[in-house]
Amino acid sequence: MSILGNCPFCKGKVISKKINVKGKNIKLYSCENAKKEYDDSEQYVFTHDSTCRFRVYSNTFLRYNKRSFSEYEMKKLLQEQQVVVRLHGKKGGSEYFKYVIPHEEYGVTILWEEEVEEKAC
Repeated sequence: MSILGNCPFCKGKVISKKINVKGKNIKLYSCENAKKEYDDSEQYVFTHDSTCRFRVYSNTFLRYNKRSFSEYEMKKLLQEQQVVVRLHGKKGGSEYFKYVIPHEEYGVTILWEEEVEEKAC
């Protein structure tokens, strides 16, 4: 577990920890104030004392053929409030770059309408 920076929403510490989801080892980048647990119905929910919801899984961009959102990318996102990521087309052939910014509900979001300048890559 390591500290990557401050949460863009509550200024708590964002930590990185390894977790296992459906047999796959991934990293979870989570604000220290975004606590989750299993409730009585076996749902994974935020605890009653959670004051933030900022959580990002390293495989969040898998559907865009990006294997992992790295700790380096997360640190840069926390420092600069945006980061450029490289994504790939359906068959992995074409590649393109997009800005990613923090999002209060989803952790991060891609700015699809924004074009990335070459010097930003």
